[in-house]
Amino acid sequence: MTGDAILKIMSHLLSIAKRHGCYKVMWTICCDVNDSELLRNIMHESLGPDGGFSYYVFKKLHESRQFSELLRLGEEFPEELSVFLKEHPDLLWLHDLFLHQYSSASETLHELALAQNVQSTSVAEEGEQEYSKLNLKLSDRKNLLYLSKIAAFAAGRDAGTQVKVGRIEADLKILKLQEQVMEGFPSIKDMQLVEHQLLHPEDLIKLCLEGEGREFSLWAFDVFAWTSASFRKVYRRLLEDCWRKAASQDDWSKLHDSYIVEGWSDEETLQNLKSTILFQASSRCYGPGAVTFEEGFDQVLPLRQENMETPGDTSSSVEAILMQHKDFPVAGKLMLMAIMLGCEEGGDTTYEEGPSPME
Repeated sequence: MTGDAILKIMSHLLSIAKRHGCYKVMWTICCDVNDSELLRNIMHESLGPDGGFSYYVFKKLHESRQFSELLRLGEEFPEELSVFLKEHPDLLWLHDLFLHQYSSASETLHELALAQNVQSTSVAEEGEQEYSKLNLKLSDRKNLLYLSKIAAFAAGRDAGTQVKVGRIEADLKILKLQEQVMEGFPSIKDMQLVEHQLLHPEDLIKLCLEGEGREFSLWAFDVFAWTSASFRKVYRRLLEDCWRKAASQDDWSKLHDSYIVEGWSDEETLQNLKSTILFQASSRCYGPGAVTFEEGFDQVLPLRQENMETPGDTSSSVEAILMQHKDFPVAGKLMLMAIMLGCEEGGDTTYEEGPSPME
């Protein structure tokens, strides 16, 4: 059989397949003749309500991991590919960049970086569902956040951009802090777990509460500061636990004895209290140099009980929490001095920000 005869038969088969919507036959013929122009022409002619033949082509290319060919089709079928890639955010951001939709690309990258399990779903010819997971390391997630930040700036430098960038930078800090926290637990031997597991902020804070070093107490407050006002409200009880741990990091009875015996001056009192975790935590959460998103810590847990509408609530302020400490009857004055002097160290820097994608 001559080549012309074969082409004539294929053309006839293609015509029948197009008439009946037999996408598998149409795809097979285009692959057999290795004609990309023919493929694109048929895609233009066969645009159906569910994406038509173009969606089928996208699916086949994705299944065979021909990602460059898939994205290249976005030049002629931008809208159709955008719809298809909604299920595949690991590729959607690249298509958004091609379309100069930088804000959308930034959002996709941000969500992708913080997703616990990013799954791409495709339906096999036999009708079975196949799942492919993105196995991201923490380093990969940080790189995605850096790209998200660049895309956000490319979208424009207005007030909204600063808010988005601030949220991205905060999530970067949380990821970096997770690495530090995990490294502080030598008992964690599974490097796969250390490198790949993304902890929810609640779990990261709880891990900080389990840590033995003094820095763990302060890191817990950092996580709270870098999330959002809604997170702090929802996990207020956990925040109270952080203050209890902070109060337990120093020997307040011993500090009180030194304060009395040595007769500390105001300057000596300030210098000695600066080294306490209560002072440093108060400075980080309530001080002029504190950085939080949306409302500050005082909207969830004020420092002093006297500022509360319900002074009888034993857990309505940092002061009320400290009053439960075993050394408070003796060293309560010093403990309160620590948090009050700490909050005077450095204005509160806030960002108007929505909920963190990590919540």
